[in-house]
Amino acid sequence: MKTFFNKRLTFATIVVVSVLVTAISSCKKFLDVKPTDVTRAQDFLGDYWDAQYMLRGTYEELQPLVDYMFVLGEVQADWAKPGTGADSDIVQLAEHRVKPTNRYTNWGPYYDLINRANYLIKNIYRVPRDQNNFSLFMMNQYIGEAKYLRAFAYFHLIRNWGDVPFTTTPVDDISKVSYLSVTPQNTILDSIENDLTQAFTNTDFAINVFNEDGTLRQSNEQTRHRVCKGTVCALQAEVYLWRNKYAQANAACQAWFNTGQYPFILNGSGPTIGDHWFDIFTLGNQLFNEPMFMVNFSYATRETSTLMALTSNDPASGGKYVVAPSDVAIKAYNPNWPNSVSVTNTATDDAYRGFGGTYAGGAPSYNRVGSPNPVIWKYLGTGKVAPATIDVPPPVRLPYRSEGDFHITRQGDMYLLWAEALNRVGDKSNAISKLNAVRGRAGMPTYPSTTATTSTNDQIEDLILKERGLELGYEGHRWYDLMRVARHGRPRVLIDAVENRAPASLKPYLESTLTDPNKWLLPYNANELQLNPNLKQH
Repeated sequence: MKTFFNKRLTFATIVVVSVLVTAISSCKKFLDVKPTDVTRAQDFLGDYWDAQYMLRGTYEELQPLVDYMFVLGEVQADWAKPGTGADSDIVQLAEHRVKPTNRYTNWGPYYDLINRANYLIKNIYRVPRDQNNFSLFMMNQYIGEAKYLRAFAYFHLIRNWGDVPFTTTPVDDISKVSYLSVTPQNTILDSIENDLTQAFTNTDFAINVFNEDGTLRQSNEQTRHRVCKGTVCALQAEVYLWRNKYAQANAACQAWFNTGQYPFILNGSGPTIGDHWFDIFTLGNQLFNEPMFMVNFSYATRETSTLMALTSNDPASGGKYVVAPSDVAIKAYNPNWPNSVSVTNTATDDAYRGFGGTYAGGAPSYNRVGSPNPVIWKYLGTGKVAPATIDVPPPVRLPYRSEGDFHITRQGDMYLLWAEALNRVGDKSNAISKLNAVRGRAGMPTYPSTTATTSTNDQIEDLILKERGLELGYEGHRWYDLMRVARHGRPRVLIDAVENRAPASLKPYLESTLTDPNKWLLPYNANELQLNPNLKQH
């Protein structure tokens, strides 16, 4: 994560060394030479810089999770489908026939993040405090960030697996490893709510960093790559919506708005008609209004994501074409595809977010509307693609430079969560207003105010759900959005969405399977079941 990590972290080494301390101490009679190239756990956290390395190391664990967030959040839903390069694990997810041996049932990366967060929360108190470099306020900020990250990881775990093992104690010694049984998800959700309440109290509105002269300045980059109050509000809103706590979700959204940190504009020039919408995915650190919390990658430091390999159909760029946009999604943007699309007529097409924005034609030029291999464009393009009948050099990332930011949450997401909460508390008029804010910014026609009086709550929720697909397609939200609405007492929304994307031969199986909400969850991983005698398959 280039904007936050100036050098490679040694925190992982610290944890490994602490685990090995017991074994090493038994050899002390024979070897009493202190190593010079590692840091022992008891020597760590001696100053502010160690605290910063520990925090960086915790954030670093978000990078491996991007693969999971994208695949699990999209492939199981209706907006994506397996590409021609999909392996059996991807096909299992798309068909909802997931086996315990599927690599995406491995929850290790989530627990790696949790363990680092637990380690920070427990040990940050060891860092000597001083008013200039590591004040009490800064220590509490670090704790707040770690509690958000722990809550974030557990929230993903329960949405993917339901009941899971739960601990707030770090494992920093191999002798402390224990095999935990699962904890009911509602108990974990209570803990998540508590962590987020404390995180909101402890975090600041923005991130301040030191100048060379020792003074502080606000860093827009770190504010978008670290946890602030607004970031916490976004996760609170999602958790409350998941638990059907609509008034609390609405309050979390209002608290986010009250921070005053997020003017709803693009390129700093007021609500912008869709031309600048794709800047969200290309300008990165130069666009500070829309992003709220992003995972950053850098080709220069060899920190790249899997997104180019997953979505590109160009082998020369490292593309494997594992995940592709579904026909359902493409026709939601451009109803006349594959015959024609419009990038100007918003009466017929989602002109700015559709072709050339969220998706495009296949390699090499990406501008052919009838391409048999359309691709997800958000993680490949450096600019929009215009449809054409001749090949035009495309604005595409250089081969293997899969370094586009991944948005965990952004303002378009937040406004639509707010609309969902408002609709559920009965304020349909303001729900339509928030929905229209997103549509208007994308250059799309807004819904008339009478929609609030002529539509039921379920009908408005359907409009919001569709808009979340159009605005947030392939950002890892779709499956969880469908699950959340289904949990509100509307399971047909999820079932119908998945069936609409599936081939006819698969629909009877999906109908019989997805009527059971337990089948929306992933099975426990086969290796975990073998290692942990207290874990039983659900």
